[in-house]
Amino acid sequence: MSLKERLSADSLLDSLPVSRDLLTRLGLIGAQVSRKIAIDQVSVDSGTLNNLKVEKVNLGSASIGSLKVENGSASVNNAKAVLNQVRSIVELGFRLNWEIDLGWIGSWDGSEDMGSLDIPVDLGTITVPDLGDINLQIPTIDIPGLVADMRPIDQLDLGSLELAGVRLDKLSLPGAGLTISGMGVGDLALSSVTVPSAAGEALRVNRAAPVQSLRLPGASLENVAIPSISMPAATSGSFNADATASDKSLGIDVGILKVSVAVTPTVHLNVGSMTLSDASLAADLGKVSINDISLPVSLEGITGGELALDAISVSKLTF
Repeated sequence: MSLKERLSADSLLDSLPVSRDLLTRLGLIGAQVSRKIAIDQVSVDSGTLNNLKVEKVNLGSASIGSLKVENGSASVNNAKAVLNQVRSIVELGFRLNWEIDLGWIGSWDGSEDMGSLDIPVDLGTITVPDLGDINLQIPTIDIPGLVADMRPIDQLDLGSLELAGVRLDKLSLPGAGLTISGMGVGDLALSSVTVPSAAGEALRVNRAAPVQSLRLPGASLENVAIPSISMPAATSGSFNADATASDKSLGIDVGILKVSVAVTPTVHLNVGSMTLSDASLAADLGKVSINDISLPVSLEGITGGELALDAISVSKLTF
């Protein structure tokens, strides 16, 4: 026998210590393991998924583009105020004004700054028993770039979910290959397969999360009324206040010479803290707008039962 005949496929198969039939079966099985089903398109006309529940809906930090309040008003009623660690400086500013009149010879006038005199006063604690009603008009408040921490939603029950027009394109099933036991199949192509219906007992998805954050265009509330709210106590930090009174002057007129001294009193007030107590707060907001909301969302523990699909159509099945 020539060398070429010895190296032929039939001679090599006959030389192995196993039967030709076994080797043929092993070859078919190996080819079947690597098979995949390629589906060009799957469409479902309608379906229902009952008892759809989500164990937890995780809401991340919401980014709010802006919060705008228009045409607002507020009032503070029946408040008692206590001013703590009140210190005052009374500043007296002096200015000399003069005028000389020599008739046909001429006249002259001028003003000279004579400096100021500071008088410190420690007032301690000042109590205002009744502030009366304080009314505030708020035309517009615009607060940009807010961030809000959203609490998760637990045990969300969505009831039944209706499906319509479901379509899946370019499927490859299964991902690791298809195994057919006891049967060798070569290339097989089907133009279409139609299944009248399908049913399943239960569905569970451990976690699902969209790649992009959920974007909401915004929301607005009209004519928001906040009823009277009791405010037991509210304390502010330190602050300063200045007040200037009108000038007071003392003058001398001797005919050709007029001299006057003007005094301008200014009060510089420093308050360590202010406490409002026993007050009630009420507000009316004409319009509240929340714009450009971006919110990351993820779902955990998605379960459903009694899945029913009708009129399933599979196009171009190849394996």
